[in-house]
Amino acid sequence: MGIWLMVNPGGYQSNLITIPKDEDLHQAIEIIRPLRTSMVPQNVPTVRHVLLDAAVMGSRDKFTTSNKPLNDKELDEISEKLNLGRWNIYRALYGPEPIRKVINWLPNGAHLFFSPIAKVTGDDAVAQYALTRKRCEEAGFDFIGTFVVGMREMHHTVCLVFDRLDPEPCRRAHALIRQLIDDAAKKGWGEYRTHLALMDQIAQTYNFNNNAQMHLNTTIKNALDPKGILPPDKNGIWPSGYNAKDFALSPQRSTKL
Repeated sequence: MGIWLMVNPGGYQSNLITIPKDEDLHQAIEIIRPLRTSMVPQNVPTVRHVLLDAAVMGSRDKFTTSNKPLNDKELDEISEKLNLGRWNIYRALYGPEPIRKVINWLPNGAHLFFSPIAKVTGDDAVAQYALTRKRCEEAGFDFIGTFVVGMREMHHTVCLVFDRLDPEPCRRAHALIRQLIDDAAKKGWGEYRTHLALMDQIAQTYNFNNNAQMHLNTTIKNALDPKGILPPDKNGIWPSGYNAKDFALSPQRSTKL
């Protein structure tokens, strides 16, 4: 096996561009798209919500005493305190002398990632942000997310952060991500990764033409791995030797994991 290594560029320069308002997200994505496809930023830029940065800087009580989702005024105060925008573009350029900052501390806690794919357009970015923030706040969570901008698609990762030892936020987080999966399916958005407990639900959203794709996947699974020696439930694909209902994680069971 051969691996094609990148030629040593001589250095690496990371940089940050701040976007002050939610209303600026649309234009920011529209500007990034032609730059990305032209390989101006040679690695993958991310468009990160301010609360994702705030979580790295300290725990929630460092920024607020409220236990409710933060409103726009509170988010602006956090942005000002951290000298960041509501959204922040992280990218890197190769060539100049490297500037590297090592962060060794990470916040402790549990998380679930809701990760839908989107077109690289401002319309899609704003639509996904509006939906996911609304659902997060309805469930009592702050929206914490980032857009990872590819050549023709964006990966939108929404971080649902909660205390895994507290049953109440654990229940809300699991109910929220299941709601988001259903919402995304209605909009035609699919997820590119998920927790094992949610793979069956997501697989069931790809149900065009009477679940034709799942019928094909199951046929291949039964031909190549009928005993389920390889992960029998990966991506919601079960071999015929298993009764999927006996093993599938229901919303009630998954909150106890």
